[in-house]
Amino acid sequence: MKMSKHIPRPHRACHPIGRPGSALALLMMLLLLMSMVQIASAQTSYQDRDEQTVWKSLRKAYFKDRPIADGKGVVGLDAPYRAEDAAVVPITITDELSGDRDRRISKLWLVIDNNPEPMSAIFTFGPAADRATLATRVRVNSYTYMRVIAETSDNKLYMVKHYVKASGGCSAPVGSDPEKALKHMGELRLREVRNDNDDGYRTQLQIRHPNITGLQMDQLTRLVYPAHFVDAITVKKGEETVFDSHMTFSLSENPSLQFKVRDDVDGKLSVRVHDNKNNVFTQSWSAEKIRPPAVAANEEKTAS
Repeated sequence: MKMSKHIPRPHRACHPIGRPGSALALLMMLLLLMSMVQIASAQTSYQDRDEQTVWKSLRKAYFKDRPIADGKGVVGLDAPYRAEDAAVVPITITDELSGDRDRRISKLWLVIDNNPEPMSAIFTFGPAADRATLATRVRVNSYTYMRVIAETSDNKLYMVKHYVKASGGCSAPVGSDPEKALKHMGELRLREVRNDNDDGYRTQLQIRHPNITGLQMDQLTRLVYPAHFVDAITVKKGEETVFDSHMTFSLSENPSLQFKVRDDVDGKLSVRVHDNKNNVFTQSWSAEKIRPPAVAANEEKTAS
């Protein structure tokens, strides 16, 4: 009788820890998780630092001891958490008091805490403004809180904020040929644009201007371009003001603004743009000229 040559092998538990490769993978996952927690903790500490030190100083400089309440229900701020291009960060400021004619937003401050000039823009609204809703594009120099402070007609202040991850927007290379940009500088365009997130149309102002920050370097000569940017914009309808504004180089190249204008105010829309080299650009349009063809046709049909 022949004996079997089969020698039984000892049983090995099929558990991940029992495999050297799996144990290494698990260790790497744990290390990765720990590093992510550390990064998140560091990011939180940066935000806390900005809130406790940077904003504390800015608030005292800009608003003294005026109380500032939570702006929820009064004003809204929409901006990306992580911007695709730090030199062109889209933002929308929404007037959430739009249905209240007795209490309205009369003034807005846009503050970008960690920009070289944190007070980025100030808008004062007049009788021809339908409401204090604005959309524009800004530069962001480093990870920062972006804030909008609204002043209502009863002289109270309200604030909303949004943290934006972007860097280098104020020193990013000039986007177009400077000589070519100067040839078209001051060209203005006004039109009505449909907004899917709003009831009706907004008026959009587009300005051809290099909006050079004074921090941007010529890539060939390695010299810094002198600052040259729009610092004031006034929009009127007839004799009434839509808004009067002052800003720094935080607005992106070729500034663009969307805003709301009252339909029941008569007169042409006029724009005056001033830059830091004392250039002034003006133009006016009739309301019919800036309306999209479909809207104009519909109004004529309704009127008839």
